[in-house]
Amino acid sequence: GGCSSSQKIITILKNQKMFQNADLIVIETNINDFDVWAYLDFSFSVICRNFEALCRLLASFNTKILFLILPFADKKVQNRAINNFELYHIKKYGFNFIDMQSYYENEDLSDFYSVGFYGARDLWHQLPSLMRELGRNIILNLKQFHHHKKDSVKLPNFIAKSPLQLFENLDKNKINFRENSLLNKEIYKLKKGEKLYFKKEFEGHVLIGLGIWLDEKKNDYSSASFILQNDRIKIVKMHSGAYYLFHTFEKEFNISKQAFICFNDDDEKRTEQSHNLFIGLPYDEDIYRHIPNTLENLNLTEDFLLVKPDENFKIDAHYDFNVLANLEVQIDERYNFSHLIPDVALFKEIIEEYNARMDPVKISPFQTEIKNLKHELNQFKVNPIQTHLAYKLGRAIIENYGSFWGFLGLPFVLNYIAKKHKKEANILPCDESEKQIFSYQLGLALIKAHKAWYKGGYVWFMFEIFRLKKKFKL
Repeated sequence: GGCSSSQKIITILKNQKMFQNADLIVIETNINDFDVWAYLDFSFSVICRNFEALCRLLASFNTKILFLILPFADKKVQNRAINNFELYHIKKYGFNFIDMQSYYENEDLSDFYSVGFYGARDLWHQLPSLMRELGRNIILNLKQFHHHKKDSVKLPNFIAKSPLQLFENLDKNKINFRENSLLNKEIYKLKKGEKLYFKKEFEGHVLIGLGIWLDEKKNDYSSASFILQNDRIKIVKMHSGAYYLFHTFEKEFNISKQAFICFNDDDEKRTEQSHNLFIGLPYDEDIYRHIPNTLENLNLTEDFLLVKPDENFKIDAHYDFNVLANLEVQIDERYNFSHLIPDVALFKEIIEEYNARMDPVKISPFQTEIKNLKHELNQFKVNPIQTHLAYKLGRAIIENYGSFWGFLGLPFVLNYIAKKHKKEANILPCDESEKQIFSYQLGLALIKAHKAWYKGGYVWFMFEIFRLKKKFKL
């Protein structure tokens, strides 16, 4: 997850026999390709170039191909450009496809299925139960999918290499392995002060991307960055978190004499955005380009993707976003398997009916608790600070956090407090010094996080809680 088309290219290169012998290859790229372009301003042309190369690679197999166009409910013009580009190549090569985006738009479902816990929007992931049902429908219809066109396909000169194969001055004793339930990777720990030089035999190749996997057991947003440098350019990129990620390069990095990779010892400013880079802060260009290293090493995995540029892979290919956003792509209906999408509209109706019945039952005890709290508050003289929303939210978090049922109902309590506060006009002024209490600052942090939910605000809020507790010595 979190990687664009180039990661799929190297995965296919390293597992060609498996893909060649498969009954069906099910693939999706539109969400991640869109995400890194629309939110991180990664090169649109590089994304399109790599996707086109991926399609050629898939077309070289005799295996049936099925593309999923997954739904996304934000930045619709950019989303349409990516989807149209994919549909154009699906048509060109005669691939099968399922267009969930069009289905959701036609049935007006996008907003409903992009709402997560406590109103936080998850635009990237559909409900697991829906995707499981879609997968079942695909399996039951394996024989119905079509083989793509058999025209000869000229493939780019891609090669996949590991650090051991790629670098001349590498310490073989530092080669290790790391695995989890999904991945098993050969890794090389690149440390501060170390430079790895490319072997002479790879001169003239262009490095498309590489895989990194930090030494973390949980995603605590540790970070480490690296530098790629040749006689013309320097590329600085960063990796954050425990996830394995394949980093694609915007700039053309030619492997030339004395080209090398090293750890970013001096925390130099990043020159390119990185995939899936979230640090728990609202997105800001300057902040994200100056994130400091928290680690002094990073793991280079066995996944280095290189290409020898020729007429089959043009490094400087250009694609017009506006043209693609307005492109009308008509595909033969026999390749369209969108009828396999579960009856999502029915699911929506069932969920809404269930919520209509259960919400009053769930909310009732919290309404009683709120009423009792209000009664208790009225027994005392109101302090001006207590009329502020930040204080109210902070107190509610503190009072409900200590018990399981209190924590479970906290979103409803906070939502009720926020709505009630809007109707009240008796907000009393108070000095800045009065606001320097834990409950007020906690509530203020929640408000800021909610306003920036789409930029990782709630993740930032988790870190802010610990900072505030430390500040107020709690």
